[in-house]
Amino acid sequence: MKHGWLRLAILLIAAGLCAGMFFYTREMPLPKTETLTLWYTQADCDSAAMESLITRCRKETGIRLQATAFADEEKLGAAFEGLTGRAYEAPDLLFCSHVRAARFEESGGLAEAASPLPVPEALSDTFPAAGRSFFPIGSRLPVVLVNTALTDGSFVSFEALLAAAGETPFLGCDCAASLLYTESAAAGIRLTGDAASDMKDGQVSALYNELALAAFRGGFVLRERAADYVRAGQLACAVTMSTTLAGLADKTLDVRLLPLPEGTDARYPVELMGFALLDGADTEVSEHFFQWLWAGSGAETALAAGMAPFQQIDAGGGELAKRLNAATRNAAIYPLDPDESFVQNRAALDKWLREALDLLA
Repeated sequence: MKHGWLRLAILLIAAGLCAGMFFYTREMPLPKTETLTLWYTQADCDSAAMESLITRCRKETGIRLQATAFADEEKLGAAFEGLTGRAYEAPDLLFCSHVRAARFEESGGLAEAASPLPVPEALSDTFPAAGRSFFPIGSRLPVVLVNTALTDGSFVSFEALLAAAGETPFLGCDCAASLLYTESAAAGIRLTGDAASDMKDGQVSALYNELALAAFRGGFVLRERAADYVRAGQLACAVTMSTTLAGLADKTLDVRLLPLPEGTDARYPVELMGFALLDGADTEVSEHFFQWLWAGSGAETALAAGMAPFQQIDAGGGELAKRLNAATRNAAIYPLDPDESFVQNRAALDKWLREALDLLA
């Protein structure tokens, strides 16, 4: 599957979708107090943003969302395994990326809304099916967090960003594999995630050598939760995913889209984030929830959780919301193809890169 959504197309699609949902929801009676169970990981959605959504949903629709937040993917996976032994009650909804939702779809684990919501034709070929089984609210995308007390963050290219990383720790990164994938994709190359194969490409090896040189000098470092080091003033910048910055309020910190190689277009692979409708769910109540969500509440939650919404909305004064709106206004974004081998091999490639770069540090 090959998907490419330009930012303008997304804005037009979302505007029409939200307008359609507004009139559609006015005609649908909201249910009396009903309950839906929801699972999600804390890495996929900020708990405060989700709790705010739950509160507004109950107040405005009468639907009670009973949410369980799991610390990580491993604990979420164990919970799904526990369904067999009835250690858990099966959820109606899972908040996740479109990549994870696609895995559920392939195994028959998704349901369809009782009355699938109307979507523009441009969204009709998404996988999983938007408006039927998966209801995206925004995009998780690669960004650079900048401590403006240490640098102005004016990096016009990937090369300029690494050149600024001198002989002392300057630039951190959560996931080297995602960084290399984004930079390679901008140059028209899709990594497979197999290091031996990917490094045979001259452009990929050149990008890797840039990283390796910066690591050898000491300016580029791999850190878990690299953004925390920027907040503490220990690093000037960090490459991370936008969702790790939920709740950002410090005005001395700035958020920029990840600089790309010189001569490439501003195109970014993203993960669509939203609600998957799971097999066995109460589809009728879920449909009312999705109608309410797509009428505007989803975009508010997306910004609060550090996601780029599919339409420009009032940022409401939040620093991260303002910066995400500004950063993505003129960018082109497209969803990762769930079938790409890189998706399956990302962890292995990241392990290889960490080991290789650590040897140089």
